[in-house]
Amino acid sequence: MKIGRLYTKIFLSFLAILIITEILIFGLFIFFAGRHFRERFEQYTWGQVTVVKEFVEDKINAQPATPPSRNQALKELILRMGKIYGARFWLTGPDGAALVNSFEGVIPKDVEKRFLSEVKGLSGPYKIYKDFGKDRGLYVVVPIRMAHGQTGSLHALFEPMNTERHKGPFAVGLFVIGLLIALLVLPVSRQITKRLNRLRKSAVRISKGDLSHRSSVHGKDEIGQLASTFNTMAERLERMIRGGKELTANVSHELRSPLARIRVAEEIIREQLKKGRPGETEKYLNNIQEDISELDRLIGRILEFSKLDLHEESFEKASLDLSEILHKLLERLEAAMAKKRVAFKMEIPTKISMTGDGKDLESAFSNLLDNAVKFVTEGGRVTVRLIRMPDHLQLRVFNTYGKLTDEELKNIFEPFHRVANVSEAGTGLGLAIAKKIIERHGGHIHAANAENGIEFFIRFPV
Repeated sequence: MKIGRLYTKIFLSFLAILIITEILIFGLFIFFAGRHFRERFEQYTWGQVTVVKEFVEDKINAQPATPPSRNQALKELILRMGKIYGARFWLTGPDGAALVNSFEGVIPKDVEKRFLSEVKGLSGPYKIYKDFGKDRGLYVVVPIRMAHGQTGSLHALFEPMNTERHKGPFAVGLFVIGLLIALLVLPVSRQITKRLNRLRKSAVRISKGDLSHRSSVHGKDEIGQLASTFNTMAERLERMIRGGKELTANVSHELRSPLARIRVAEEIIREQLKKGRPGETEKYLNNIQEDISELDRLIGRILEFSKLDLHEESFEKASLDLSEILHKLLERLEAAMAKKRVAFKMEIPTKISMTGDGKDLESAFSNLLDNAVKFVTEGGRVTVRLIRMPDHLQLRVFNTYGKLTDEELKNIFEPFHRVANVSEAGTGLGLAIAKKIIERHGGHIHAANAENGIEFFIRFPV
């Protein structure tokens, strides 16, 4: 398995986070758990000494005439308590002299000096001292009632807790847990980088020209969403490139016809000039001029469509009155409708406003209305309606015409597409340009068969 940079980065990043986390856990455990353990140890010690105190006083009271140093039962008790509690006990008299002890050897002297702080908060006439050094042992002094009203002291010295021996195993346990988690991260990191590597291979295939390829990475996480976005981008890229090829082919086809007519007219003019009949060339020169004008219009339309397709034209938003734009465009078409004896009906409110580029919208509506008037049947009907809805504006343009197939309705907005069996001249770009402009404004356009004609529906969000 080849380990990539991202794979290494993910693993090392997680490992660093894991180490920091374990250090914090270790520190918090030592601080809080250790502190809790010491507090419980102090309370437990206090309870132990209380029990020993009660037993000692019982033994002394049982033989009040016997001095404690000669009280065998007392000696056995203190020796047994020392073994049970793992501590060193000794009994001192009122003068501080040692009387009985649970261990062999010399009685510790000045033991209070080894302990730096007296424990507060424990009830009773106890003096409990704790060592803040490394081992944190405890030293307890308890008053004992003796014979003849005298008071002695019971001393208890508990061995150091030696908590250091617990830290090592705990640290080793944390290390083992961290190692196991790190090993589990390896397949997780590999799974992440594996999906990204598949996505990279898909990008390489597309870059080499396989435009139909799509990534097979799926999922609802960020990588799955990235793959879905990648496939969407690839689909649009394929559509753009194929559209560009189709556009190039259509442009070549559209330019070839007027150029061929110009070439034929030029050859005829040369023949007429050779025959000494220049007067007969004027008709062909007029034809050449018309073809040049047609080429100029076609090239202008192609440039307009290309700029819209590449989003190169500026898009200046301003508040517009759609009613005013539509009225102005329809006035221009009155003569053409009168010539074809078209019954025209207009339902446009006095003022309907929206935000957009006035120049672009005027071009889109002009293409749409020109198309309706151009293809309406002789003596037919054209209807234009502008309706304001609560959440959108709707423009509906109807013209009488024969029904189109579903395929024709779908392709009617494609560049250079022309409906079959139509004799009217045109570039086939008008509706394609209108669709681009409307979509740039967040709108939608579609065509549908209506009774005795075709109706276009344009919808803009308010």
